[in-house]
Amino acid sequence: MASIFKNPDRVCKMYLQNSEDLIFVINENLIIEYSNSSYFSKIKHFRDLVFSDDHTQLNKLLKAIFGSYNGIEVIRIKQSNNQLKWYEIRGNSFIDDEDNSNKKAFLVGRDITKHKKIEFEYEESQVRFSELTATLPEIKFWKLLQSKEGLKTVQKTIEMLEIVIEHIPQLIYWKDTNLVYLGCNGNFASINNLKDPSSIIGKNDDELHWLRGNLDYIKEAEQNVIKNNEPVYKVIESLETIKDEQIWFEINRIPLHDVGGKVVGLLATYEDISIRKLSEQKIRESEKKYRSILENIKESYFEVDLKGTYTFFNDAFCELLGERRDNLLGKNYQGYANEENKNEIFKIYNEVFKSGNPNSNFQSQFIKSNGEEIICESSVYLRYDSNGKRVGFSGLARNITEKKIAEQRLKNSQEELQVLNRELEQKVKERTKDFIKSEQQYRTTIDSLGDPLHVVDNDLRIIL
Repeated sequence: MASIFKNPDRVCKMYLQNSEDLIFVINENLIIEYSNSSYFSKIKHFRDLVFSDDHTQLNKLLKAIFGSYNGIEVIRIKQSNNQLKWYEIRGNSFIDDEDNSNKKAFLVGRDITKHKKIEFEYEESQVRFSELTATLPEIKFWKLLQSKEGLKTVQKTIEMLEIVIEHIPQLIYWKDTNLVYLGCNGNFASINNLKDPSSIIGKNDDELHWLRGNLDYIKEAEQNVIKNNEPVYKVIESLETIKDEQIWFEINRIPLHDVGGKVVGLLATYEDISIRKLSEQKIRESEKKYRSILENIKESYFEVDLKGTYTFFNDAFCELLGERRDNLLGKNYQGYANEENKNEIFKIYNEVFKSGNPNSNFQSQFIKSNGEEIICESSVYLRYDSNGKRVGFSGLARNITEKKIAEQRLKNSQEELQVLNRELEQKVKERTKDFIKSEQQYRTTIDSLGDPLHVVDNDLRIIL
């Protein structure tokens, strides 16, 4: 057991091989002298890693570190796949032992992309009841590399790894096979009211006071790691502290080996994710409310991905297309439209995609599952994920087939009425013309008679 404790660099290397944090050592010219990432170690200048919009935060961070010893900022760093990840960068300045005039900075980058994603999704869900995106980027484990300036000596390695352990935000400790503590970092010592991390050596869990009621479970979990010689990563556990606080941790438990490969203990890391779990709970509650609203509105609501595949819809939309929910999910809109309408719908959605502006009133025809054609009045909006990336469309649809049929009937009736009016006007004109002609003939006949001709009424009074 002593070999592990006497060689903390081996313990730290074991940790770094399984760590999610990025480690950098840079000089005052921002040249990267050390990185535990094979990708980032190939890049010369630290500023080249940082997203251009975050250079202001980077300048503040460096000013704080080189000016007053330490600093912290949230910065986006460009990845090998050209994607961006959010990091909480903490740093301290130190003087290189080999050159007392050469000031350098030690930086620890904690990937908070997942946390930022949850923050964005929560804000969006409160405003627009947005859907929770579950896709998260893969987590990579970085290998320890030699620095550019050649941190090759054992002493330099030990010093560097000690700095790493003390600046890692997680709680870290390591034990022997009997679960007796061999060491820990400052954070774990502090939470147990220990003045110095070395004070933990030789103690067991019963002598510490940071947890209440979870010790038997933790002992069993750690014994299984040692017995099976298998690491356990990213276990989510809720633990009760001595202060009666319920805290959510993401835990890694890793077996430690001696030179011959024999298991001689374990390394454990605890990351407090309570804020993240609370955010996730709020998002689930908001999403449940959001889904409940959508399920109960009378309007037909739907969501599709960028390829037009249905990913969510309410019962009203199923009824609109006459399709069962399990049959509709995963199908493409093209299966419910003829060729002409497929092209028309594509043009409308493509315009919304390019402009970002919704189309709130357009009409299109759909074919129901029974072959019946219906006319719908629709609105479509572009959907974004928490990073602002366009991921699909959402919309509302309303069956206006009966309305269109009624409008067409009314139009036909109006046209028929207009035809009848024109025919009636023509007949009136013809009858009037015939009457005038008859009157003229009548007067001509009367005038042709030589004697006066009178018209009298029943009382023999002359009226004409």
